[in-house]
Amino acid sequence: MRRRECSSRCQTIADRVYSLNSYMDILFKITHAGTFNTSIQALNLIFQVSQAQQAASDRFHRTLYDSLFDGRLITSSKQAMYLNLLFKAMKADPSVARVMAFVKRLLQMLGMYQPPFICGALYLLGEVSAFGAVNRSQLNCLSYS
Repeated sequence: MRRRECSSRCQTIADRVYSLNSYMDILFKITHAGTFNTSIQALNLIFQVSQAQQAASDRFHRTLYDSLFDGRLITSSKQAMYLNLLFKAMKADPSVARVMAFVKRLLQMLGMYQPPFICGALYLLGEVSAFGAVNRSQLNCLSYS
């Protein structure tokens, strides 16, 4: 009897994980197909779920990285929300190399934006540096690469 209970619990958990993964796939499709404001909200939800599961998702980081050069970000009304998500993702990321890639790409794309976004992005970089995810010597190395 005990074995049957464990088996049914395991099956229930497996069904929930499968269901969650299918919902995550739908959210990732929304990030690519929906409006940019909807994409930001979907990325935010994906980040929250991955944080709750304590699983860093390479797929999430790749999608967020690609969204930095999305032209729709320039006219989006959710730029502050996007920078907040970017900060939280960089702060929570254990991979220093990936954080440095985000920093480099963010600096590359700033020339396309208006001053309020640029100020917010530079403030974000200062906070990431102060938090310790990236130190100043690593930021200085970006100018040579």
